Amino acid sequence: MAFIATALAVTSVAVGVYGAVKQSQGQKAQADQSAEQAEFNAEIAQENMIDVEERGLTALHDQRMMTIRNLSSVRAAGAASGVVVDQEGTSLQDSVVAMAEAGAIDVTRLRENIDREKRRAEVQGANFEAQADQFRISSAGQNPFLSGLSAGLNSASKNSDILFGT
Repeated sequence: MAFIATALAVTSVAVGVYGAVKQSQGQKAQADQSAEQAEFNAEIAQENMIDVEERGLTALHDQRMMTIRNLSSVRAAGAASGVVVDQEGTSLQDSVVAMAEAGAIDVTRLRENIDREKRRAEVQGANFEAQADQFRISSAGQNPFLSGLSAGLNSASKNSDILFGT
């Protein structure tokens, strides 16, 4: 009877050790995978930031060109009508100045939106990097051997009377 109790106690210790090791290995693997995913997400955020800049530069160029075309059309129409185009104090000159100012405001607004979107992508990337660091720390903190040893010692101490006859 004592042999069976001892065998059960030893089995309990072994199963506890095995379970703790496997659980710690699983947690470590999960933390490693999560760190890799967060790093990948950070790379995508970086790519998004570059994309925002590239598309933004195209939009800025297009806006500037549209403003120039519109101003040229107004000047050409005025000149075709026989109006002196660049003479101060004329309504045509006032219109040209107003259009130029409006175009400059549109360009400024676009630049602000581009900068805001770039910053958003940059912050998102930094957040993903921080998350990856947290997962790496969690992974580094997992030690299957120590987890198994701890579980084994805990189980052995609970079964010490059976195992050691105390």
